[in-house]
Amino acid sequence: MNFKKIISELKRRNVFKVATAYAITGWLIIQIITSISEPLALPKWFDPVIIILVLIGFPISLLFAWAFEMTPEGLKKTVKVEIDKSVTKTTGKKLNRVIISVLSVFIIFLLVDKVFNLTSTLSETETTISKLPSIAVLPFADMSPKNDQEYFSDGLSEELLNVLAKVNNIKVAGRTSSFKFKGKNDDLKKIGKELGVEHILEGSVRKSGSKIRITAQLIKVTDGFHMWSETYDKDYTADNLFLIQDEISKKILKELKIKLSVKDENAKATKLTSSTAAYEAYLKGNQLLINRKPKDIEEAIKEFKKAISLDDKFAEAYAKIATSYSHLFSYGNINRKIAFKNMRDNVDKALLLNNNLGSAYAALGHYYKDRNQQYNEEDNNSYKEAMKKAYELEPNNPEIIMWYGNSLDADDDKRIDMYLKAHKIDPLAPVIMQNLANTYKFRKEYEKAEGYAKKNIEINPEFIRPRIFLIEMITTAPNSKLGEGFIEAYKAYKKYPENLDVLTLLANLSSNLSLFKVAEEMGETITRVYPENDSFIGVKFNNLMNRKNYKEAVKLIAGFLKKINLEEGSINKLGFEIFRNQIAKKTPEVSYTYIKKHHPILFSDTLTTFQSEDMISILPDVITVFRKVNEPKQTIDRLLKIYTSKTKKDYKFNGDITKEELFTLNKMLNIAALNGDASLYSQILKERYFNRKNKNDNTTQFNSDPLFDDIRNAPEVKQIHKRIKEDLNSMKAKAVVYLKSEGIWEKYKEPNDK
Repeated sequence: MNFKKIISELKRRNVFKVATAYAITGWLIIQIITSISEPLALPKWFDPVIIILVLIGFPISLLFAWAFEMTPEGLKKTVKVEIDKSVTKTTGKKLNRVIISVLSVFIIFLLVDKVFNLTSTLSETETTISKLPSIAVLPFADMSPKNDQEYFSDGLSEELLNVLAKVNNIKVAGRTSSFKFKGKNDDLKKIGKELGVEHILEGSVRKSGSKIRITAQLIKVTDGFHMWSETYDKDYTADNLFLIQDEISKKILKELKIKLSVKDENAKATKLTSSTAAYEAYLKGNQLLINRKPKDIEEAIKEFKKAISLDDKFAEAYAKIATSYSHLFSYGNINRKIAFKNMRDNVDKALLLNNNLGSAYAALGHYYKDRNQQYNEEDNNSYKEAMKKAYELEPNNPEIIMWYGNSLDADDDKRIDMYLKAHKIDPLAPVIMQNLANTYKFRKEYEKAEGYAKKNIEINPEFIRPRIFLIEMITTAPNSKLGEGFIEAYKAYKKYPENLDVLTLLANLSSNLSLFKVAEEMGETITRVYPENDSFIGVKFNNLMNRKNYKEAVKLIAGFLKKINLEEGSINKLGFEIFRNQIAKKTPEVSYTYIKKHHPILFSDTLTTFQSEDMISILPDVITVFRKVNEPKQTIDRLLKIYTSKTKKDYKFNGDITKEELFTLNKMLNIAALNGDASLYSQILKERYFNRKNKNDNTTQFNSDPLFDDIRNAPEVKQIHKRIKEDLNSMKAKAVVYLKSEGIWEKYKEPNDK
């Protein structure tokens, strides 16, 4: 056998080149298939089948290359092609190009794979590096025979939390969440999962005579392994309690640094007070604030004041008093002047004692926010700056992180980031979860919003707000089932008859459903239980408007504006003056005279725009007044152009009423009314009420507001309002059925009700 001749013939027939091209191509195919099979979720048998097919094809391709030749006339058997007419050289050159091309792709694939593997490795390394050790400090148990060392054990736990929170490269579960397990003997794996931590530090305190024994142990959550434990015996006196806490916390931190590979020498305890009794009162006050119950807030203020009476240099306690007054102003009953004075006085004292105290700046932010009833831009900026400063000083304090998030604009993505950061640190804190629910609802992520509310109820059954939130989910878009919502709200009212949120929600729902006697009962309860809380203003105002008691409605608002010292000539005062004159049926000349005196800029020939959104919002009412007194057309047209132009700047969908946001639709509704465009007004109202299911708008003022004079009697406008009335009546009927089943319908029945 002449091997040289065989090899020569194999070369001539391009068998080697076919083998090379096939091998490279086949390998490349196998690599690509194995790379994409997992992302594409291909079945497990897919890869082996492709590999087998590629392997089977290899000898077939060689046989094919030996037996056949591609000629200009097509595929022919090699034995039938004369040597002098063979084109195997040309075919060989083509195969060379194929081999070079495939080889190039092969090299590129190797490089890309290498780079991605390297990136993946780096990413995994970065993840490993960035994955901080995590720990929860559970409240140390008081195991003293008399059980009289709870304040000391809580204080030691609090001290450890404060120290660990200052360590940069460790994640520490927040106090609210950790103290949730106080006195409970829950499984550590469950606790670790709920708090999102890998390690738990727990311990006990036992006092006997003049000795105190403190035991601490570090446990790995996954397997319950005791990584470290230690017992400390100390001489106990009333004067050295803080020294013991400080010493023990330092020793425990030193051990944690070793066991968890934590390296941060800057973490150390901050001495809040030198009085053990003051510290005990401070801890009690903190615990009382968690669920925001008015009576608990009042008790918390007493505890913080007690702390200050025992140590008048206790800066943190002053800050907590200020914050507590803010909570009482929002959730309870307190005169606004008294609230603001106490907030400001205590903030100033806290900052005087420690001008780097994050909680003091947070309290200052609450002060500016609460007193900003006129939506003063200066106060609003001060609020934002104070909360930002608080966050900069205490970036790991979950409550301050949440408050900083509150100060950001509702549509700012950073807001949800702050809430999520706070939640990660303190996953069981009720107010943080509620803020997440509120924000996800605003972002129209309703499933997430509902999930957080339900989880909050499960974890924090004493926190009422998420229960109300779920009712609000029923009564607002995309559900807007006012009848069903009324039933659930009334059930909540029976269970929590003096809760301000429940009373306000039920009053507003009742007003929308024309169940005026229910709304008035809620208003009377609010007035009785919360006479100083401003929340009753809106409820009482609606009740007066529903009864067309315009004189008392004006008197109510006037009294409120006087209480908040509304400046003469302010934009809000302008709105009130126009409203007062419209309702009191005074001539529009009265409003016109007020405008001319306090806002002459509105008559300027050179006026082209307003920077103030408040002034923009009042323009439809100003234009209505100007029309009633026959102000020159060019002045009216100028103001209408400004209002229309500013509205168009809010457009995100070129004015498409099926897509624009609700606040833009409301402006478009005013423009339609001002232009006398009854058709457009009807279309927008239909979109808003029926398509968007925004059914909570109280339209009682429609019949008396001069803004709608030009379109009120148009057939299409009457028709859409008739449809709305029918829909509201159908929802009211469900509420009536419930009230009848409870045997209380007769006391709420109106003269025209069946």
